[in-house]
Amino acid sequence: MSSLRHYFPLILALLLGFFLRLHHLESVPLRGDEAFSVLYWADLPVGESLTQIAQGEPHTPLVYAVARIWRHLVGGIDSVFALRMLSVLGNLLGVAAMYALGIRLSGRRSIGLVAALMFALHPFEIWHSQEFRNYGYWGGMSPLTLWLGLRLIDRNRALDWFLYGAAACFTTLTIYTEPFSVIALACFAIIERRHDRRFLGRLLLLQAGIGSLLVLGFVLIQVLPGFATSYPGLVQAFSLTDYFTRFVPVLVLGTTIAFNMSALGIALSLVLAVAGVLLFRSCRRQFRFVALAALMPLLLLGLVSSHYNLFHPRYVLSAVPAFILALVLGGFGLAAHLKRFIPLRPGALALLLLSPWLVLALATLQAHFNDPAFRRAPAWDELGRFLNARVAETDLVIQLSVDPAFGYYYRAAAPEMALPVHSAQPVGEIEAELERLRGRYDSVYVVSREQAGWANAGAVVAWMRERLQEVLLTDTGGLPVRQYMEWNVRQQFDREIANFDDAVALLGHELARDPLPTGELLLWIYWKPLSRTERSLKSFVHVYGDVNPAAGSALWSQDDQYPQEGRLDSRSWDAGRVYRDVYYLPTADLADGEYQISVGWYDPVSGARLTLAGGTDAYTLDALPFSATTGANRQ
Repeated sequence: MSSLRHYFPLILALLLGFFLRLHHLESVPLRGDEAFSVLYWADLPVGESLTQIAQGEPHTPLVYAVARIWRHLVGGIDSVFALRMLSVLGNLLGVAAMYALGIRLSGRRSIGLVAALMFALHPFEIWHSQEFRNYGYWGGMSPLTLWLGLRLIDRNRALDWFLYGAAACFTTLTIYTEPFSVIALACFAIIERRHDRRFLGRLLLLQAGIGSLLVLGFVLIQVLPGFATSYPGLVQAFSLTDYFTRFVPVLVLGTTIAFNMSALGIALSLVLAVAGVLLFRSCRRQFRFVALAALMPLLLLGLVSSHYNLFHPRYVLSAVPAFILALVLGGFGLAAHLKRFIPLRPGALALLLLSPWLVLALATLQAHFNDPAFRRAPAWDELGRFLNARVAETDLVIQLSVDPAFGYYYRAAAPEMALPVHSAQPVGEIEAELERLRGRYDSVYVVSREQAGWANAGAVVAWMRERLQEVLLTDTGGLPVRQYMEWNVRQQFDREIANFDDAVALLGHELARDPLPTGELLLWIYWKPLSRTERSLKSFVHVYGDVNPAAGSALWSQDDQYPQEGRLDSRSWDAGRVYRDVYYLPTADLADGEYQISVGWYDPVSGARLTLAGGTDAYTLDALPFSATTGANRQ
């Protein structure tokens, strides 16, 4: 019972960290890199991943094996929640590790508890713990490895060598930038045990052995195929000012900061500098460990980024524990100086001094979970559901963004392709490919949008609009969806359903069962001109029901337009041809009830309508039972 009481605060920190990492775990769809990991790390045999995928991306061989093993443990790749639990559980190790690391450095349990609490709340750790990538579990294993390394330096037992060796091997082989923290620990060991050459020799030999495994994998997988020499990096080159305006705020508070990043970074840099001074004056051992663990990864990444565009905070996620320790140890150190002036216990005073970080962290987490501006990925899941329910195997889907997440959520039978293939693909090459595909499919869906800055953006849509009829335009969670068909209608109609004054005949229609994601009912109507008219006619589609209180009539929704939105003119159209018109009927104002859809033609100048054989001026096209909760359901 006493043991449970002793660890109860740590258990609460672990539960808090676990809850925050589970919160909205599957509500955000996979982003591109994450979907790539699912499809090409987890869902491919390791042999195929290493020979087909690893040769074209900068990741260690171990990540493919870990992803594949986890896929087998959770039974496949269908559950985003189950896949992301790998990062959740791996990252959660960091909470306990920070507790142990804080105690090991300071000898004070209160410092370990606060460090564990800050890691549990840390927005940058939570962000990475909620995606299926290696960063999440690396973020938890790195402080664990630091603690085991520090314990080895202090105690030098056989068990310590084994545990540190195992953890360091796994962590180092997880990502190519973990050696930055290994080097920091080695430097600390050289300072702390500079007179123990035997210990230092064994430690450096162990680290060199682990490093040689990493280098061997790098040479075999990335160097020999030529990838390492051709890879430029995909983020940003080295920038000295970014250390203060981007790296510090991200490593201290995460990426979803709803404040001025540069100003906050400079302020946090000053706070960390003060904490460093306090540590230097109070405990040189703590200062050396924290300074090396925090700064060495940043400096070495800067050196690498002078040759490759890799200057991004996520590659030094292993520095987060040191930044947390700097704040905690500095806060407790400042509290010790202020206790003579403020009548509070040192622990309570330290928490008061650290409360601004807690407030900012909670605000950052609020933005992470709830602010659309920080949404990690477009609504690929919504787009996938819409297409899976709509497209037929005789259609073609063209995805403009070349994003692997689309491939994860898209499950329909229709073939799909990415176009443009890359940002520099010539427009002429794109148009040639579209011309080659023309006529092979009943319709073509063009979905999402090109990535920002692509020189060939808009080429596919421009070609489609110039040559084909746009029969659908909607939006699923911010991702546009367009459908195109040939202007010449392929359907055959054996009779005329309605004749409007021998000017135009109604042949048929297609009404979508449910409203589009943007809230309209999609209606296609097929007409056949019978003769030309003296005035340009417009068609109308009206939705009638009981009296609409807002309008004072039975009209609830409508869409009036010239033939094919002005492309045709009834004064010059060709009699006998079949045309398709597209209508969008808003449903936002429809109440639950029974409606009828009526169609007809009129002269927009005089308002006179064309009539049917029985003298009526509209044809009832369809009955429309409507429910605001379930949508429209035709009978």
